[in-house]
Formats: sequence, C-alpha cells, structure tokens
Amino acid sequence: MENSIKPSYEQGERGSSAVLVSISIGFSLFWMLFFTALLYDPFANAGLPNNALALPLPIAMCVGFAAADVLIFKMCDFFAGERGHKVLWAIVSCYAIIPGIVLFTQAIRGAIVPMPFAFAAWLVIGVGLGCLLALWSELLVSFVKGFASKAIAFSACIGALLYFAMSSLPTLVGICFLCVASPMSLALLRLLEKESPAAPFVPRVECTRRHQLTKPIDALNTLYSAVFGLAIFMLSRSEPSLPLYGGIALAIAAGALFMVPFFSKNTDKMMHGMVQKILFPILVIGLMPLPFVDGILQVLCMLVILMGYICLTLVNLDSLYCLVKKYKVTSFYLVGRGHSPILVGVSLGYLIGYMAAFTNVVGDMSLAFASLALVVLMSVFVTTIDFDPDHLREEHEDAGHPHADKGRWKTKCAAIAEAHDLSAREIEVFNLLAKGRGTTYIQDKLYISPHTVKSHTYKIYRKLGVNSREELLTLVENAPIGDSGDSAETT
Repeated sequence: MENSIKPSYEQGERGSSAVLVSISIGFSLFWMLFFTALLYDPFANAGLPNNALALPLPIAMCVGFAAADVLIFKMCDFFAGERGHKVLWAIVSCYAIIPGIVLFTQAIRGAIVPMPFAFAAWLVIGVGLGCLLALWSELLVSFVKGFASKAIAFSACIGALLYFAMSSLPTLVGICFLCVASPMSLALLRLLEKESPAAPFVPRVECTRRHQLTKPIDALNTLYSAVFGLAIFMLSRSEPSLPLYGGIALAIAAGALFMVPFFSKNTDKMMHGMVQKILFPILVIGLMPLPFVDGILQVLCMLVILMGYICLTLVNLDSLYCLVKKYKVTSFYLVGRGHSPILVGVSLGYLIGYMAAFTNVVGDMSLAFASLALVVLMSVFVTTIDFDPDHLREEHEDAGHPHADKGRWKTKCAAIAEAHDLSAREIEVFNLLAKGRGTTYIQDKLYISPHTVKSHTYKIYRKLGVNSREELLTLVENAPIGDSGDSAETT
C-alpha cells in the first residue's frame, strides 16, 4: 500500500528510444534559447551603448516569461482549446522576429540600439519562451513519468551543448541559428503531437477544485531563485570568452545529470521543501568561498551556484508534471503557475545585483555575504515551516481508499486520536499509518528520521492497545462514526 500513489505518475504513453531522442532534441532548442537569453550571449553585447545598460536584459526576459506563464494559468480554458493553441503557435512562430531585427541591426549596421527597444526585444523573447514551454509541457505530460524525466534531463544537457556551440559560431551565423531555433523546435513538436494522444480538457474551475499550489512553496522557490539570480548577475560581469561559455555549459549539464537519480524517486513531495534541502549543500559550497576569492576561482563558485539553479528548475518541472498526472488537471493550469515563482526570484536577485553594482551601494563581496546570509535564513525556513497545510492534506488523501469514504475515514481517525490522547505529531503519524503508509513514506512526508517514525509508531500502538499495522487498520475500519474512547477500545 505504500506505493499506491505510483500508478498515478505512470499514466500516459511509454515512448520509444526514437521518440525520446526526438523530444530531447526539440526541447533542447527551448533550453538553448533560454540559456542564451538568461546568461546573456555575446551577440547582444555588441551593439548596446555600454555594458552597464546591457546587463538588465535578462530581467526583461524573466518578466516576459513569468507574465506569459501567469496569463496561460489564468486563461487555461482558452489556451487548452484549438483557438488558444493557434495563438500560442503564432506567438512562438513570430517571437524571434523582433530580437532578430535588433541583433542584425547591431551586427550588420553596427548601430547602437536604444535601450527601450532592446529591453522590449528581450521581453518578447520571454513571452515566446513561456508559450514554447507550455506547448512542450503539454506533450511531455502525455508520457509516463520515467520517460518525461529522462526527456527533461537529456534535453537540458543537449541544450547546454547547443548553447556552447552557438556561442563559438561567427556572429551572423549564431544570430541566424537563434532566429530559426524556435521554428525548428515547433516543427519537431508538431510531428510528435501527431503521434501522441491529445490531452483531455479539464475546466479551470475543476482544476482549482482538484489542486492548488501552496504559497509557502512559492515563497521558498522565489527566495532560493533570488540567490541564483544574484549569482547569475555576478557571472554576467565576467569577461566573455569561450572558456567561460564552456564552463556555463558544463555547469548546466552537471546540474541536469546530478538530479537524474532523484527523478526516479520524485513525486509531489519534492514540491514541499525536499529539493531545497538537497540543494542547500550545493549553495553552501558555492557561496562560502565566494567573498574570499577572485578571478577564475570566483567564476567557479558562481558556476556551482548556477548548477544548483538548473537542479531546482528541472526538478520543479518534473514535479509539476507529476502533479498534473496525479490530480488530472491540464498542464496549462499548473506548469506556468508553478514555474513563475522561480523566474520572479531570478529577476529580483538579478535586479538587486544590478542596482547595487551600478549605483555603488555595495561591492561584490557584500553581495556574496548577503547571499550566504539569505541561504542560511532559507535553511531555517525550509526546516521549520510546515509546507503541508490542512488543504494539502486533503489532496494527499487517496481518493479511492479501499476501506471507506475519505470523509468518514478521516472522521474515524480524528475520533480515535482524540479518545486516546495522541499528541499533534502522533496524530500526523497515525493518520498516515491508518492509510497503510510505510516508514519510508512517512519519513519523507513529515521530514523526520526513520528512528523518529518508529518511536511515534511504538507510542501510538501502546496508546491504542494494538500490536501491529493490521490491528490498527482493523481498529479504524470497525470504529463507528463519532467513535468514543470506550467503543474504540472495545472494537
């Protein structure tokens, strides 16, 4: 019974190796465009007035990306329909035109592009990337979880290689490649959609009833991403060179490969503080020496932090795909809504770094110390805050519980817990035991050690007068609604 939730993550097509390769290549074009716009490519630097004005452009991309995500989330009923799909396809097909004009103007005519036009171009890039991610996500959630997880990791690795290859190309060739990348990605997506079943339509009202993401998780992802955004800003101030772009590509690929072992275990629990706990040591490794080193060592520290950002982004997407399957909601409802806090955090961190650096408020060392202090605070936050409030506990209940109606089962458990004077933590463990959960599930769910689970289980058995899991389940099954202490013990 401990693994009873797994089949919900395995809904969909299993896919072949050829399909996996095709999806990885098509989705990698999205990642290549995203990395280029976020980490600031060498083509964009050439025609802007000065480097100080050029640096905020990734903020514009993140803002456009987040705005597209929120719009798709708010209007998921429209975008899930045929007309909405056509709008998304049109946006993605055309969004490279404006940035292409800006880049060609810089490269061919040697003209200085006014900052508002360049900012608008990167804003359009963000909107287009948000729409492209929504379309690819709709395809990926039609496959089983293991297949989708591999596609996410492999596509990010290939995208990193494409980013490095594009950065080493002559300027005009690289610009042409950037302009045709999104149509190429769409063409592959179109071919793959013909071979995959169409996603079922779920109205937004029903999606809202089935699942809602929690604000504590949004806040945590935003805080973590602000640190990443600050590090990405500091990285963008490094002197452009092929070794730097190669290091960025290696950091991206390493981040994708690092999370592969966790993908196989990834369920919605990764959305509730677990991934942040995994990433905390990576941030410490990158941030601890940052204030005390410079040159290549400082760049290496920032690349380690960049690797952590890739881990958070990919696992977040993988978790969102899990939630789409588990709660049977449309991907347009959940993916953009769950991804946007990360983009907001990156843009905030980048903006803080930019304003501090170019208004001479603080130096790089102060920014590094501030980042380290922020991560320490976040470690306290992720350890102490309850990321599973009452309305989420309802979502984690098994809708098809084999023993009884969910509401009646919960009422019985509450009555038994009250009658036997269980503590608050014992009630949490008891509720999971009553649903047949095992030690591994409970420790991951409540973020406690196996020893603590066993200690609480022993105390619960003693208070309830049972000696095994089977006796506990029988006690709950036979308990009447509104059970009193006497009747429960008699049962």
